[in-house]
Amino acid sequence: MAQYLVGLDGGTTGCKTCIFDLDGKLIGSDYREYPCYYPKPGYVEQLTEDLLPAFYDSIKTTIDKTGINPKDIIGFGFSSQGSVIGLLDENGELIRPWVGWQDLRSEGEGIQYLLDRIPRSEIYKQTGDPVGTTFSNGKLAWLKLHEPENFEKTAMFATMQDYFLKKFGADGYYTDYSSASREGMMDIDNECWSKELHDILGIDLSKRATIVKEPGKVVGHIGEEVSAKTGLPVGTPICIGAHDQNCCTFGAGAVNDGDAALVLGTFGSCFVVSDKSIRDPKERLVVKGNHGCGNFTIEAFANTAASAYRWYRDTFCDYEKEAAKTSGKDPYDLINDQIATSPIGANGVTFLSFLQGAGGARINGKARGSWIGMTLGTTKADMARAVMEGICYEMYDIIRAEEESGIKIGKIRLAGGAAKSPLWCQMMADIFKHPIQILENGEAGCLGAALYAGVGVGAYKDCHEAAKVVRTTKEYTPNPDNFAAYDAAYQRFCDIYDALDKKIF
Repeated sequence: MAQYLVGLDGGTTGCKTCIFDLDGKLIGSDYREYPCYYPKPGYVEQLTEDLLPAFYDSIKTTIDKTGINPKDIIGFGFSSQGSVIGLLDENGELIRPWVGWQDLRSEGEGIQYLLDRIPRSEIYKQTGDPVGTTFSNGKLAWLKLHEPENFEKTAMFATMQDYFLKKFGADGYYTDYSSASREGMMDIDNECWSKELHDILGIDLSKRATIVKEPGKVVGHIGEEVSAKTGLPVGTPICIGAHDQNCCTFGAGAVNDGDAALVLGTFGSCFVVSDKSIRDPKERLVVKGNHGCGNFTIEAFANTAASAYRWYRDTFCDYEKEAAKTSGKDPYDLINDQIATSPIGANGVTFLSFLQGAGGARINGKARGSWIGMTLGTTKADMARAVMEGICYEMYDIIRAEEESGIKIGKIRLAGGAAKSPLWCQMMADIFKHPIQILENGEAGCLGAALYAGVGVGAYKDCHEAAKVVRTTKEYTPNPDNFAAYDAAYQRFCDIYDALDKKIF
């Protein structure tokens, strides 16, 4: 009898459901977008009313499309956004909209509230998270200062992992090691919530989810109401997943010391697996539990990454979107064709991809996106290529920071939408000077969530056995002939940022 695993990736701008067999083969998938809201400049919020129906519909559509017998589904796992704040009342409902990980409101007094009470270096030592706008600690401080009534009546300070698992039918609030460590509120080496940081904010630890370190632990079962909405059979095990980037790492097969996985989606990062909980002397790199694998991931991240490319598409490419409807092509393919006509360095145009502040190796919530270097001869292709290159240069910043900290990187496995573009893949190989490997199954986030479920229900002995189903199909080798041109363009990217940082940011 065939057996299947369901993985749901509840991303920032949309969700995807995938169904896999136990060999990791993709049986079917469904994707749908939902909005973010921007009530003030730099603010990013979301509503459960947008997300949860999309989750349910996506699962049901995927099951229907595949034609499989739902009774053959043996587990469900969830890949969730990290550093997203949910203030829940006593009934488990949101008091206010979700505060997103891209939200910048903690810049200034939120972060300063923490630094007035605990040294920056101690926060990094305890949590493994550099002080910055992405993590929840500074945003929680902002909410304490600016929304005291909401803060005081909060019965549970939720992550998306524990909140949505509860909505699916978990018997309590459970979050995973990686999602918890993304909060900037966890003692990562002791694998528990930091009492010191919670005391600083006046949050009782009883108002936090239970941190689960066991991969794929079954925390509940699908009930009749959720079954009717999702098509998942009543009694389907609900398995704890992980922060989406850890699901991507797992789904890329990165479980052993030295393995590297680059995720280029709404969020972007290069994750390197490490057996040691190291700390970056310059406090740029995030040290996070590699959930279920018994080690850590070392990373830094871009706040927008490929969402900067989506912003370009949505803001400037109405023609390409209409042409795609007529031709049946993806609008991104049409933009990629344009980019291929522009030379390395985009004819002198540079794009700073910091549309929601700078993360990665340049933690600066005040940084903003910019195009520099246009002339009357600049084409739309140059502008598009500058966007793609700028995203790559921000990722190269991360790789350089990791290497400067003594981390050795070899081949890099790529996950995310960029893996579909040969142009983009070769660009990364040439800029990073590392081979880029393409996964046989590009849906790494969903696969990771499904594999966690597989471990939880006993289909695999452990995460290392589960990772054996991950395979690569292609490798892009760096082309030395392109190194000098990309190095010059990258240096221009760095110089422009430094100049703007001194006077503008």
